[in-house]
Amino acid sequence: MKFAAGVLALALMTGSATAEDLTLERVYAAPDLSGPRARGVALSPDGTLVTYLRARVDNPRVTDLWAADVAGGAPRRLIDAAALIPTGRDLSEAEKSRRERQGVQTSGVVAYDWDDEGRFILAPVEGDLWLWTRADGSLRRLTETPEDEVDARVSPKGGFVSFVRGDNLWIAPAGGGEAKALTRDGTEVRSWATPEFIAQEEMDRQTGYWWSPDETRIALTRVDLSGVDVVERFDVNAAGAVIVPQRYPRTGRPNARVELFVAGLDGGAPVAVDLGPDPDIYLARVDWSRNGRTLYVQRQSRDQKRLDLLAVDPATGASRVLLTETSPHWVELTDDFRPLKDGSFLWSSERSGWKHLYLHGPDGRRIRQVTRGDWPVDAVQGIDEARGVVLFTANRDTPVERRLYEASWRRAQAPRALTGAGGWWTVKVAGRGGAFVGTYEDPTTPPRTGLYRADGERVRWIEENPLDADHPFAPYRDRLQAPRYGTLKAADGTDLWWSMRTPPGFDPSRKYPVIVRVYGGPGGAQV
Repeated sequence: MKFAAGVLALALMTGSATAEDLTLERVYAAPDLSGPRARGVALSPDGTLVTYLRARVDNPRVTDLWAADVAGGAPRRLIDAAALIPTGRDLSEAEKSRRERQGVQTSGVVAYDWDDEGRFILAPVEGDLWLWTRADGSLRRLTETPEDEVDARVSPKGGFVSFVRGDNLWIAPAGGGEAKALTRDGTEVRSWATPEFIAQEEMDRQTGYWWSPDETRIALTRVDLSGVDVVERFDVNAAGAVIVPQRYPRTGRPNARVELFVAGLDGGAPVAVDLGPDPDIYLARVDWSRNGRTLYVQRQSRDQKRLDLLAVDPATGASRVLLTETSPHWVELTDDFRPLKDGSFLWSSERSGWKHLYLHGPDGRRIRQVTRGDWPVDAVQGIDEARGVVLFTANRDTPVERRLYEASWRRAQAPRALTGAGGWWTVKVAGRGGAFVGTYEDPTTPPRTGLYRADGERVRWIEENPLDADHPFAPYRDRLQAPRYGTLKAADGTDLWWSMRTPPGFDPSRKYPVIVRVYGGPGGAQV
């Protein structure tokens, strides 16, 4: 139910290029036919400022950092990436691979990080780091080195900036001062704080270190690739193809060995975390409790049929199993785990046959089921602990739309929809208060981003993007028709959804070439 898919489908069906046809060349030319889109949207921790990435009008391959005040007023550019991009610098292979896995197709400001206090924004720009200070709007360069600073972020209270450089973890005072390495013996084969290939590619874990809430400790991985096979692969680009050797974990062969440690900022020896007697496991997720006294680790067996949630004492590394999920096939990973202030936590499980949310006590015991029904929760988007509600997206009514809902974990009640029906919502929930930034799109509506109160009422547009006469897609809008949807019955009675889009001027009496695109993998569904 997305607009961009319809644009590409229309280009594929319009045949020869005339003044009214949409060609494949135009689809990929500037300006973007979807119109201006807010990407990488975030709310400041106090909920008063919306920040987002926006492609430049003069070069849609470069993105700047923009902001809009919740109270109103015109959006403004915080970081002009074109002024910061160095000339002639090429990113490292590690950073190129990282961006490819994350779907980053632009340069300039492609990611950024708020501190939990809302005082700073850290922005990597083509390998170096810049810090924007909210109090005075100043922008300060933090690093200027031949090596890339990767996976950079501001510590929770804003006291430090952390990053990976040369396979080691570094920190620097956010207020200025020399950076220091927390680890010093990292190499390409035995690295610190960097997620291994499987973590990034298959498990959607894009980091290898985690700050404690009081920023006195950092949990970090130690990855040993020495047993992983070296496999040659082709790297194909516009200039041709080159052969690149890569440590690739083939089926049935050794995986990377991943250990977890907790390091203090004083330079003392890191504390090893007890991940159990079997080293051939996956380190799936790591989270800190709200008070920083417990480190939560999700440990998955290599056959992916068992997932354990461990509670770790960060001072000693001792661990205990809080709960276990098992499946005769595989246990799906999620980012739905949410620790609460009282030590309890929210957890998602498919134990009922549908993915739903559950409240567990500090000891791992299940207290109650939060959502239920013959429909799956898509993902937890945030919590409002003051009201005791969890905000989540779901395809509750039909698989071809996604909406934002809220449900109480304190009392039994049906989920309440916060966004309208009919299309696809992507949301970012504020850290406090439940307000959210929502982007809506459907096959005939380009993405529109607004700020919404906790009850779903729109406060203001961030990027309204109306499909008016000045919109880049306006010349083609009369030829874009909404797809038809329907279902087929599988042998076991399951409804299989299909969609069909016919070309402009469709004549049912004629025969047309047909493009069939099907993907039914466990991690996604398309029709």
